[in-house]
Amino acid sequence: MFRGFPIMPRWVLALVLALAAALAAQSVRLGHQVLQQLEGLSTAATDNMQWNLSQAEVEHLKLETAVLTAQRPDDLPKLRRQFDIYYSRIATFRESPLFEGLRRSPAGAALLQQMTGRLERMAAAVDSSDQSLIASLPDLAAELQQNSGDVRELALFGVVLQVADSKDKRLKLFSILARLGWVVLALVLALALATLLLGRLYRKGRQLAMDRSRAAARMEAMIASSLDAILVVGADGRIQAFNGAAETVFGYKSEEAIGQPMVNLIVPDHLQEAHKVGMQRFLQTGEARVAGKGRLQMEARRKSGELFPVELSVSVSQSGTDIVFVSFLRDISDRIAAEKQLRRARDEALAGEQAKQNLLTVMSHEMRTPLTGVLGAIELIENTGPTPEQRRYLQAMRVSGELLLHHVNDVLELSRLESGAASEKLRIFDLEELVGSLVESQQASAQGRGIDLSLHCSLNGKKIVAGRPRAVQQVLLNLIGNALKFTGEGAVSVDVMRLPDGKTVEFHVADTGQGIAPEDLERIFEDFIMLDASYGRGSEGTGLGLSITKRLVRAMGGTISCESELGEGSLFSISLPLPAAKAPPPRAEKDRPKQNGACRLLIAEDNDINRELLATMLRQEGHQVTAVPGGREAVQAAGEGVFDLILMDISMPQVDGIEALRRIRAQKLADGTDIVALTAHAAAEDHARILEAGFAEVLTKPANKAGLADVIARRAGGGGKALPRAESDIQQFFDALGQEKARVFLQAFCKEVKQLQEELGDCAALEEDHRKEAHRLAGSAAVLGLPDLRAAMLAIETANEDAEPPLAPFLQAWANAEAVLAPHLQP
Repeated sequence: MFRGFPIMPRWVLALVLALAAALAAQSVRLGHQVLQQLEGLSTAATDNMQWNLSQAEVEHLKLETAVLTAQRPDDLPKLRRQFDIYYSRIATFRESPLFEGLRRSPAGAALLQQMTGRLERMAAAVDSSDQSLIASLPDLAAELQQNSGDVRELALFGVVLQVADSKDKRLKLFSILARLGWVVLALVLALALATLLLGRLYRKGRQLAMDRSRAAARMEAMIASSLDAILVVGADGRIQAFNGAAETVFGYKSEEAIGQPMVNLIVPDHLQEAHKVGMQRFLQTGEARVAGKGRLQMEARRKSGELFPVELSVSVSQSGTDIVFVSFLRDISDRIAAEKQLRRARDEALAGEQAKQNLLTVMSHEMRTPLTGVLGAIELIENTGPTPEQRRYLQAMRVSGELLLHHVNDVLELSRLESGAASEKLRIFDLEELVGSLVESQQASAQGRGIDLSLHCSLNGKKIVAGRPRAVQQVLLNLIGNALKFTGEGAVSVDVMRLPDGKTVEFHVADTGQGIAPEDLERIFEDFIMLDASYGRGSEGTGLGLSITKRLVRAMGGTISCESELGEGSLFSISLPLPAAKAPPPRAEKDRPKQNGACRLLIAEDNDINRELLATMLRQEGHQVTAVPGGREAVQAAGEGVFDLILMDISMPQVDGIEALRRIRAQKLADGTDIVALTAHAAAEDHARILEAGFAEVLTKPANKAGLADVIARRAGGGGKALPRAESDIQQFFDALGQEKARVFLQAFCKEVKQLQEELGDCAALEEDHRKEAHRLAGSAAVLGLPDLRAAMLAIETANEDAEPPLAPFLQAWANAEAVLAPHLQP
């Protein structure tokens, strides 16, 4: 980096030079004053004054002689002439600047006034007639006699004044000369200091020149050895410098490039016009869109004509009117290729992750559907009066089935949390009631194990909070369930208290179980961890409970920790932000019928089979059901009637469920009524999108009676009546609708599937209508207990755009389904 002149010496030099100039000006002024004083003291001026004083005395004597010698009229002209001369001499004393000092002196002024008075009297006699003048001669002689003494005294007084004035002038001259000497001395010193500073600056200048020379040499070496191409381009667009890296990057020799227009050498054809316009704009207006804007990415051209990506940085250097552009270019072909590979790897990883999520989602539903059927069948067999031995077997089957269902749900919950999907929006709820109900629901399990389960709440009167109640419930249920599971005998306590900040609530779940080793305290929150030492294999599980709990706590913005000692028990502590809130106003009753928990329900479902089955199931439970085939009809029905709950399908033709919800809310048609999504979409991101649209919650198809009863009880005030579980198979379908009606719907379903099969066989690529029809038929297949056909329909719905229809699995699944449905199609 170039060094400039030192700041301090330049400042001092400027000050010294200014001081020298001021001293020089002062010396000139003082010299001029010295000359003036010397002129005032000159001999000619002094002699002139003395001569005038002596001449006045001489003229007085001459006039006195003329007066004394005058006898006849012929002597009078000479006397008058001599009087005029003497009068002029005295007038000179009164008027001449030479005698200013005499006139300023009081004594001199009095003496001069006295002499002037005599002259005036003598002048009156001299100016009279000759006879009068001759008669006045004795008086004139007497006046002159008296005046002679004043004349001598005036001459002596003038000499004294002259001497004093000369002395003052000499003293003043001495003072001026002394000041002039000091000024000259200071001027000499200033000039000496300026000389020293100039010498120093000269040496600095030589050093600077040498430094710049060395820096220029280093800069040339750096430019020559730089890995980046460096081009210097003039305002005319021609290349002035072209380093070695530029030769390597662009393929031109330096001799070929220097002097040539840059635009013709390295700028691609499609960018040349923009480059010329930009250069012209900058030179005319100074507006820069590339220069000085940091690193930019664009294309360049090699000598071979190959286009390649470069990273470009342009700076402008201006000296006077001379402008040059310094460009740094870097070939980033390798980086771009690496970025493409990274993006491809990322996309493949994301695709794999998405495939895993899709697999988990599909498998969950494919596993839960038969599990629901198995558990329902067990419940039905238990009601047929089995023998004690058979009841034991059924109980073992029930426990195993429920445990398997629990494991499936754990894996799905973990997958959902890893995807970052928010399962629940903030709601206002009664925390004390939620925790109390939860603990009460676990009392039977605790008592069966001989465990004392207790609850202590201290919320300082602020039990209504804003948070996610389902997540809080799941977290506490996991911790209490673990505490009961791993405590043989003893006690489990749940403590809830609000911290002084008023926003945070702490939960403590303590047990007197076997405890956890210190080295395992962090591991217990990892996925699929089972601790043999304390949480032995005597307790079944996936090892996901605490992992899910930790993720749920973090999703709510809280923290979780554990303290434990082997043989003493464990203490799990949770801190959650649950600020106090005002209880919502009581919901309007709207003349709801409450007898036996019956509710007014509106169902929007485009699938005829699903709609009819769902309506029949709910009517059998005593509810008043209005079923419509689409979103437009749902909006109309919401405006014409009053409902306690609306169940809305999402994928419907023309007006889908989300749009229907928007219209209902915009027109204020069902204020205070919850709208629950009833959909076959099971992915976490789909649920998040549906909840964000404003649905109260999402119920995934196929919906069983228990799930419907739970939603109705919570959302419509239909009481807590739990409906018995039922199998989602063809027999249930016929039992719900009746033989004749179910057969009509089943025939229509088979006809629609065959029609879709024919359309897919005749088309080269999937169309949107095919996807919608496959989605609708997938719902019917799920209700009829045809999982393979449902999976084949979903594969058609979610296939890539412009892909060939996946016909092979569809045809195989449909062949199997036809064999299952054939016996039910006959009267």
